[in-house]
Amino acid sequence: MKIVHLMFFIKNFVDNAINQHLDTDTICNNFETQLATLSEEDFSRLLLFSGYIPDLYKSDSSEETLYSKLVEVLICIWARKINLTSNYIKQKASYEDINIQICNQTVVCDAKSFRLGRSQKAPNVKDFLKLADIEKWLNRYTKKLGGLIIYPDTHEWTSGSDAYQYCTTKETPTVMLPYKYLSLILHYKANLPSENILKLWEYNTLFPVPLYKNNRNKEKYWKVINNRLQNILGINNKKFEQYLKYCDKLIRCFIKTNKYILTQIKEKRIQKITHDINQLNHQELKKLYMKYRINTETKQINELIDRINEFRLK
Repeated sequence: MKIVHLMFFIKNFVDNAINQHLDTDTICNNFETQLATLSEEDFSRLLLFSGYIPDLYKSDSSEETLYSKLVEVLICIWARKINLTSNYIKQKASYEDINIQICNQTVVCDAKSFRLGRSQKAPNVKDFLKLADIEKWLNRYTKKLGGLIIYPDTHEWTSGSDAYQYCTTKETPTVMLPYKYLSLILHYKANLPSENILKLWEYNTLFPVPLYKNNRNKEKYWKVINNRLQNILGINNKKFEQYLKYCDKLIRCFIKTNKYILTQIKEKRIQKITHDINQLNHQELKKLYMKYRINTETKQINELIDRINEFRLK
């Protein structure tokens, strides 16, 4: 499949499904069927583009909710492709997104998707990970291994963060893996006995003490995880770095493509605004400008008045 089709594979599926007014279970089943038509190489590349909610989806919209759900389905299928048992969870309140069984031990998985144009480079740590939630989810299972946070590494912290401390706490071992690492694992799955994946959660040896926040805890975290992954996958550092560079190249292409599309949409809107204004006479322009200034310059006061009416006078 052409790379540009993979870039917008999930978005196109969501848009078509929303237009058909299908229920979520049917959509998820149809999505699984569609994923089954992809080659393993295409599936690996799709993983790279999946953790990005389309920027023009409205917050908390049906499209955003469905997109996030289909990303969970994708991760579930990824786990099955590397010979693990996995299920995405239909209940949302107080449940993990996905659970994965590795040699009869359960990993609870939280799948993160972000917009490219979000206002912060990296998410707030409290929104990224709550160890109390991981513990609560794990407590539902008798045989439990730990947590797994999957996210796009384009939204990672620059150097240090509490996230790396929380994700190196052996009492609740929780591994952070970007989507490109899922692609890496799938690419080298021939070298991967299922039981070897357990080694990612061997925190007694990997992280005997947490990596407390400082300017180098990100670097220290990835040094440990990268070394362990190379060992698990049976590959040397050169192969490891080469594949991740290939992933980074595709992700950068995806980002540039999205930026280009947004730029084109902006230009079309500017052209329409220019055309519409050129059709107006002087009086109509004055009315529009007055309305614009009133709306813009009284917006904050209107919001305050609305809150007073809503919360203080009822």
